[in-house]
Amino acid sequence: MTQYFPQRTALALKHVFLVALASGTVLLGASLPASAQANDPAAVTTDPAAASVSDASGPVAPAAAPETAAPQNAGDEAVTVTDSQENDAAPGTPQPEDEQKPVVSAPVMFDPEMVIDRARNLAKAPFENPHRELPDVLANLGSDDYDQIRFKSQRAFFNPDNSDFSLELFHPGNMYDVPVAINLVRDGEVQVIPFSAGLFDFGKTGLSGNDFSTQGYAGFRLRYPLSNVDSSDELTRFLGASYFRLQGEGQSIGQMARGLAIDLAGPTGEEIPVFKEFWIVEPKKGDQTITVYGLLDSARVTGAFRFDIKPGTRSQADVKANLFFRDGVEKIGIAPLNGMFLFGEQRRRSFDDYRGEVHSSDGLLINNGRGEWLWRPLDNPVHLQMSSFLDENPIGFGLLQRDRNFDHYQDLDRRFDRQPGYWVKPKGKWGKGHVELVEIPSPSETNDNIVAYWVPETKPVAGDEMTMEYSITAMRDGGGLHDLAQATDTRLMRIASQGDDDAGRARFVLNFAGGDLDYFIKDTKNLHADVSASEGRLENIRVMPDPENGGVRVFFDLVDDSDAASSNLRVFLLHKDKVLSETWTMPWVF
Repeated sequence: MTQYFPQRTALALKHVFLVALASGTVLLGASLPASAQANDPAAVTTDPAAASVSDASGPVAPAAAPETAAPQNAGDEAVTVTDSQENDAAPGTPQPEDEQKPVVSAPVMFDPEMVIDRARNLAKAPFENPHRELPDVLANLGSDDYDQIRFKSQRAFFNPDNSDFSLELFHPGNMYDVPVAINLVRDGEVQVIPFSAGLFDFGKTGLSGNDFSTQGYAGFRLRYPLSNVDSSDELTRFLGASYFRLQGEGQSIGQMARGLAIDLAGPTGEEIPVFKEFWIVEPKKGDQTITVYGLLDSARVTGAFRFDIKPGTRSQADVKANLFFRDGVEKIGIAPLNGMFLFGEQRRRSFDDYRGEVHSSDGLLINNGRGEWLWRPLDNPVHLQMSSFLDENPIGFGLLQRDRNFDHYQDLDRRFDRQPGYWVKPKGKWGKGHVELVEIPSPSETNDNIVAYWVPETKPVAGDEMTMEYSITAMRDGGGLHDLAQATDTRLMRIASQGDDDAGRARFVLNFAGGDLDYFIKDTKNLHADVSASEGRLENIRVMPDPENGGVRVFFDLVDDSDAASSNLRVFLLHKDKVLSETWTMPWVF
């Protein structure tokens, strides 16, 4: 079912809200502060006073500042030791045994259940707005200036002799106005990463002399040698609200995923959850997977997330989310994906642009619980457009970038031809619900105006708990997901009526390629397209080989002879009774 909203809706998807807690939050005791690699003479000095202590649900309280032995070599860990208590007793007076020795703070051992307990207890407490007012020099940074603030790569966390992974941090500024607490888990022990401006190169911003010690970090990035053994490519980043990105070999930064979507495009307005704290498990030598735990918070929902991230040609993140509801939610979006679609080959809106296409993904692919494969090309509509695909126990869905021809984009900066598509594969049975696609009108490529996610049929209420597991894979065009022919291109034109007796019509031109299509293509008399429309009349249906692009081209006209405002279209290819292609589907407004 597709719904259309006549009013033009303000763009709401470029929210990048961040997270609240002091930069060193640990559980149940004082932990050791973590130190970055010190591969240059200006080694980072960790400030143990930045460490903080909290219980499983209570407020954060600053820890006392102990004396700290500074790291001597790259990868050395700071050791926290407190002096023994002074005693005014006369010399020679016997002292209790525990007062004769230095008191060493007990390490906090990490347990994933701690994060779940934090989320559960947080849901029982009142919500606190995580945003803080940044200093003007940070808050007023434009995007270009903010991008000049770079983490010093020689200070990256994790010893390169032990791991191919490396960890870098993001500085607050621009729209990133909430501090994110970041902890390392080394040998099972929690270690806070205190804030240090010395980890950053401020470029030409003129900010290097400022003291931002109370601001905390904005997020983090993990690097890995994806291209070759000597490279240091971005594997993933967690930056802004609950957004994160994932890249595979040869892919450039493109669309994003989210931890959760709450009442997106709903009448009461969207609620933006944030990741407020992370625990990153330091990988051991030879590890091919890195694990990240995140604590999510919003006005009505909290969550404990686990991400097991495996780099490769198709990098993958296995996600487990334990969700806890402070209050009822009208629409909860599971495994949300964010993309951008400005215009494509169908050219349904006009832009003065030297590029032939501008989008980070060009379609939504769904493998529903009945085993059917649906391809829905994306659009930049005139009005807000929401499409729902009813389902039970979905097998997978994703926003994909199928068009990989650089000549179609001609963009050397953003390299849309290399941007990844994301494929979500549920684990276990998700029950009844629907995949929802939201397409928001956008005049600019700076807006991520496409969102897709799963909505469970049952609406959560206050006190509910929900556990969802799935994987997200960063891939190219989705090849290998199925062995059917793909719908590769969607082109169309409106044909005006030629008189009172001639209704207006739209002509659709679709390309299908791949699968077993080449095997059956010569038997054209038994090759046909199944074309259907919920409203309107179909005419001039024909199928012809396309020797230039490969595969076949399907033509049909949709005649507007209905009083309905829109029509849902479906097309797939058959050879006799054998289905050869996925099902192309699209809503059409007369």
